[in-house]
Amino acid sequence: MGMKVPRNVADDCLRLSGIDPLEGASESEFQAKLVREAKRLGWECYHTHDSRRSEAGFPDLVMIRGAALIVAELKVKRNKPTAAQLKWLELFAGTGARAFHWRPENWAEIVEQLRTA
Repeated sequence: MGMKVPRNVADDCLRLSGIDPLEGASESEFQAKLVREAKRLGWECYHTHDSRRSEAGFPDLVMIRGAALIVAELKVKRNKPTAAQLKWLELFAGTGARAFHWRPENWAEIVEQLRTA
C-alpha cells in the first residue's frame, strides 16, 4: 500500500530535482494547479467551464480575496491571447482590478501576486 503525497509536496520534490512540474502542462493542468494554489492562499476562484455561449474573450479566471480582485488569462506553449481577451484584461485593469496574462513559466511571479494582493 502506497502513501499519498500532497501535490504541492510532490511538485516541490520535482523542482528540487531540477524538473519543472509545469513543463509541458496543458492549459487545464496549469489552471488546476493555479486554482489549488489560489484556494490554499484564501482566494475564491471562478472559471466559466463552457464558454461557448459567453462573451468572447472573458478571462479564464476571476479570483477574489477580501477587497482584492485578480483576473487572469492563461496560456501555455506558444498560444497567444486574442484581441478580445486583451480587451477584457484592459477593461478589468481600468477598474483597479489586477489583470494578468499568465503562463506556466511565470509561476514564481503568479504565487507572489497571489500572496501579496
